[in-house]
Amino acid sequence: MLLPKSRGIASLPAYTLSFVLAGLSTAIPALPALAQPSQNVMPRTGALSAEDIEARRTQLFAQMMTAPDDLDTAFEYAALSSQAGDLEGAISTLERMLIYAPGLPRLQLELGVLYYRLGAYETARQYFNGAKAAGDVPPEVLAKVDQYLAAIDSRSAPSQFSGMLRTGLRYQSNANAGPGNSTVTLNGLSYTLDGLSVAGEDFNAFTNGAVRYRHDTDIQGLALEAGLSGYAAGYRDRDTLNTAAAEAYAGPIFDLGRFGLDDRTVSILAMTSGVLIEGDRYLASAGISTNFDWQVTPVDSLALSLQYRYEDYSNTKSRKTADLQSGNRFDAQASWSHNISEDFSLTGRILAMRRDAETGYLSATEVGAAISGTYRHAALIGQGPAWIIGVEAAVAGRGYDDPDTMINSGESQRDTEFSLNFKQITPFTERVALVTEAGYRKVWSNYDIKAFDNISVSIGIQSAF
Repeated sequence: MLLPKSRGIASLPAYTLSFVLAGLSTAIPALPALAQPSQNVMPRTGALSAEDIEARRTQLFAQMMTAPDDLDTAFEYAALSSQAGDLEGAISTLERMLIYAPGLPRLQLELGVLYYRLGAYETARQYFNGAKAAGDVPPEVLAKVDQYLAAIDSRSAPSQFSGMLRTGLRYQSNANAGPGNSTVTLNGLSYTLDGLSVAGEDFNAFTNGAVRYRHDTDIQGLALEAGLSGYAAGYRDRDTLNTAAAEAYAGPIFDLGRFGLDDRTVSILAMTSGVLIEGDRYLASAGISTNFDWQVTPVDSLALSLQYRYEDYSNTKSRKTADLQSGNRFDAQASWSHNISEDFSLTGRILAMRRDAETGYLSATEVGAAISGTYRHAALIGQGPAWIIGVEAAVAGRGYDDPDTMINSGESQRDTEFSLNFKQITPFTERVALVTEAGYRKVWSNYDIKAFDNISVSIGIQSAF
């Protein structure tokens, strides 16, 4: 049985042509009994249902029993097995065809693609090179083989570097997260806020990006990873919101396969971050994160994360008491992702946060949950890469330890937050895309000065490398 590795390079047996031919001195291998497909990867059912695919596979299996050298039947059976996620069934079928058509470029190519999807990159490389070495190879086959070989070189390299850069414009109906009503209640008395404190719309230009470096060491199951991300935004009207932020992390990632725990990794990462507001130092933090990732099945994955940070806040020109937020912060998150098909996935998350600030009215506990979905579909214009739509809805409750005596000396702040976000990624090429986003955020609070809502819309160009 082939054991696919969803993370990293799998160690899979290579059923080469010489291996198959070695058994011909006794008898041609028998076709295996047809069974429900063992999903090695998520299915690609497309227009056909899983039941339709299985019905057709049964017919094709019967045909292969009577005509084992019928390549067209074998190719169709392998293609449907691949669609059903049964890559092992597709591979065994095509490898038997090498007996009848040794060195056929189409066979070599299809086997290379299947092994590539399983993560067995070196085995895939052998078949791709075999396809190239065959004589009279169509140009379109050569082009496809070269694309896969380049991808294998990138994925198999001991060191990998990748990144993303995005720049664009954003509109917000309430850029400063201020209350919609200029009249608020402070300790039972009504006060009128100035124009800079109430909700105000604004535009900003932004840039954000991230780079990631990973190195697979010579120690089995150990990789080192480091990353850097950053964000900067400049506002048209509200200079007090101009922001620049950066975060870096580094640490080891352990593949638990060496301990018999396949498709599971644990990472321990050191983190540091900093934020500037109005050009002044606003926040510096340092901490540690541990993460556990498990590819439970070919279509289900679990991720757990625990983080600790010490956050050091500093006062700025318009934030005179920011330093009171300094203290310890703890975050925990669990997420489960399920791929309904190759193009449609759902993810559910639960999270918890605890902040211990220098003062009780800024110390808080928060719990929340979110659900998101991502759908890939064929380009609506042209023949380019697939377009991607993402939607996420989240809700959280937040409670503070002590009352803020300036607002309500008898009751601590309690907030409920809801957000809904939509993202559309429209690729121009494999690496450059137009990204549009729209979001709504609503906060209900027993402190009316803290209640607000905000609508945001952004558009930008994103480049991956």
